Amino acid sequence: MAKLKVGVIGVGGIAGSHMPGWAASENAEVVAGSDLSRDALKRWGERHGVKKLVTDPKELFRDKDIDIIDVCTPNNYHAPLSIAALNAGKHVICEKPLAPKPADIKKMIAARDKSGKMLMTAQHFRFGGSAKAMKAELDTGVLGDIY
Repeated sequence: MAKLKVGVIGVGGIAGSHMPGWAASENAEVVAGSDLSRDALKRWGERHGVKKLVTDPKELFRDKDIDIIDVCTPNNYHAPLSIAALNAGKHVICEKPLAPKPADIKKMIAARDKSGKMLMTAQHFRFGGSAKAMKAELDTGVLGDIY
């Protein structure tokens, strides 16, 4: 199976938490990045060996080789970027929260449904020790009926 190609939008901050997972994946590789800061892009590209670096995320949406867009921007940009990526035929993993307003999330879901692509919220804490311990405690029933 060929590796899925990933483009990251917003290479500062939380993108640093995403990169180890992408690097460990046997099924995907980061091939492009986009950020408004040319300096941040250059440093990130050098650190991760990524050559395609653009300030306009639309270039990633147009790139036929990119399969997945990883949205790591401030959350007020999540919906428009994710919707544009889905409309361009890309799968999307989007940092949490998906969007600040439920109406925007509904638009993202509609774009996902229309595109037939996947939309996933990045929930990296669910695999940490504290989340696993909480889940184990919940599963015992000691805290009652959690919904």
